[in-house]
Amino acid sequence: MHPCSQALLSACNHHADPQKAIPMYAYMKEIDAFYGIPAPLRKQVLRQTLAEFPKDILSDWKTIVIELMRNGKREAFYSAIEIAEKSVKHWDEDAIDTLLEMVHYHSWWDTIDAIAPLIGIYISLFPQHRDRFISEWMSSGNFWLQRICLLFQKRYKSHTDQKLLFDLCLRLAEEKEFFIRKGMGWALREYSYVNPKAVSAFVHASPLSALTKKEALKVINRLHQS
Repeated sequence: MHPCSQALLSACNHHADPQKAIPMYAYMKEIDAFYGIPAPLRKQVLRQTLAEFPKDILSDWKTIVIELMRNGKREAFYSAIEIAEKSVKHWDEDAIDTLLEMVHYHSWWDTIDAIAPLIGIYISLFPQHRDRFISEWMSSGNFWLQRICLLFQKRYKSHTDQKLLFDLCLRLAEEKEFFIRKGMGWALREYSYVNPKAVSAFVHASPLSALTKKEALKVINRLHQS
């Protein structure tokens, strides 16, 4: 195992709190085991562990990420996601393979929503792959991949491809899956920060679920009431 992976997993075991792990495990619907490490402490442990190694250790990010994910508990996976983002300058076109392996590992909203912006970074680095991946993921029948299609532009702000976002929402408008309806509303809400008129017009003119519309219009309605 990579020395960085070993060091971080050892630190996670050292700070584990089985009592705190119980409610965390229950809250995440028992999707994965937890150490019971609160987020601030986990981030501190990650910083301290990475500081023990030269900065070029992140060139080994693929190995470290997969080892943390497969050999650690959920908090180690969270740290793996952060390491992947810290390693962006070392990404190549094959980085998508590692990112997708992360997507498919004990998939739940906590990791999916953290990985989606990383998919967004990848697509901004290698835009020539965007349309093929979106087509594949939308046709996959995997609602987590479809949620990523909706959320990968979350950090794009004014650079969001409005047509793509709206088209994806319309394609998924009849989906009954909660995480699709919620994710669609969240994606639209994020875009409403930069283009509220377009989002409002789209939401009111489209056959979206009540949940999606509620989520999409939260910011717009709040600003309108203030």
